[in-house]
Amino acid sequence: MLELPKIRPLSEDQDIDFVIAQAGGRRAHEDWDRKGTRNSDYVLGQSIIELKLLDDERLEKPEAQAKIGSLFGALQPHRPVVVIDPATIGQKDRYAYATIMQGPIKVAVRSARAQLKQSRREISESATTVLFVVNNGFTGLTHEELLDHVVRRVRNDTDEIDAVVVAGCYLHGDGFDTFALWPINYVPIHEERPFLEFQALKSAWGKLADRHMTEFVTGKHGPTAAKEAQTDIVFKWEGRTFVKPATPMGAESKFFGARRPRLNHLPFERIKHVAFTVPRLSPAEYRRVKAALQGEPLLESLETWNDHVEEALSHGTPLMPVVPIDISRGSWEAWRRRNPGTSGLDSLREAANVRYGVQASKLVHTAKEFRQGIAVCRRYIAVVTELIGQDETNDISHIGVCTRGAIEWIASNVRTPHFGALALAAAHAVRLGLTEILWRHDLKYAWI
Repeated sequence: MLELPKIRPLSEDQDIDFVIAQAGGRRAHEDWDRKGTRNSDYVLGQSIIELKLLDDERLEKPEAQAKIGSLFGALQPHRPVVVIDPATIGQKDRYAYATIMQGPIKVAVRSARAQLKQSRREISESATTVLFVVNNGFTGLTHEELLDHVVRRVRNDTDEIDAVVVAGCYLHGDGFDTFALWPINYVPIHEERPFLEFQALKSAWGKLADRHMTEFVTGKHGPTAAKEAQTDIVFKWEGRTFVKPATPMGAESKFFGARRPRLNHLPFERIKHVAFTVPRLSPAEYRRVKAALQGEPLLESLETWNDHVEEALSHGTPLMPVVPIDISRGSWEAWRRRNPGTSGLDSLREAANVRYGVQASKLVHTAKEFRQGIAVCRRYIAVVTELIGQDETNDISHIGVCTRGAIEWIASNVRTPHFGALALAAAHAVRLGLTEILWRHDLKYAWI
């Protein structure tokens, strides 16, 4: 199980007040908590600053989920798990995505412009007005994306803001390694009214980062440490799952190696049922089995039994194949001696199940990763699993038959992780009489 660290989220009075004081600033209004008009928060040198803490995750809001689901769901119509990746969509759809994600930013800018205008009127008409946005919980956007959105909205929506500063605390962890990024960036909007105190603010932001992380590693955050290291954002809409994968941690872990742990890592023994079996009898074995099972209607003739087998096979699907298993009287009777409580055709069917299990297990445990240059047989079962984010339950697999390098897909967009895909691949391998499974992981959206 993936155990992620938690940190205390930033607060205005406990943290941002500290930053402003360290930079040499103060509250813009001594009676700010009692004023009837809405004013800005701070004064630093010749600048008036309005703080906006973004505490909420946009993609956790139902109205945003519906819009994002409609947008990305239409672009990936056959996938049970839809990855929210704006880099994969066209310019028109990317604009629609940006509009959805900018909701809280637009509200913040609208509020800030009125507050900064009011404070400039009360304090100094020549002051530089600064919108200070701190990302405290909006992980659906990277720091760079957030900065771009804030600047775009300010330039489009108001003339009352002279400068934009965007900062944030981004915690990353894998259960062993933990680190936090504390970026802060300044973008001038009106060059004639620069934010001259930015370097002082940036230095103070670094002091907050040092203080906050010291408290974190010494356990002083305690029960208020409600902000978890970045995780996948996952929601369901109209029967499908949508995933915005967490930002990968990057460099290989010195503890875990190339692959970091993921959620719901189920062992093969707990994989769900993936196939049905039906005993298949050769003419010689049919006569021998019939002699031991007198009076069974399905064994009235070889034609009757073969019709039964064909009927069973007709109900197979790509996700639940019916697999014919060759049974001999000798192997069946050996199984019956070990399992005396089962008789009749039930014993024949259960013997087939056991035989299938042995074959499928061998195929799964001898499956090989496909790599360029390895020797492969002429025809084999190919498995490609897309690793999506931190949770294996969101992985998607594709299974097919590869003949001389050309793959004919049997099952595509199957919501199952690596071992589930191998189990299903083994069922098809046994069904088709193939003896090898080769697999590959698509790491485009992997958290590794």
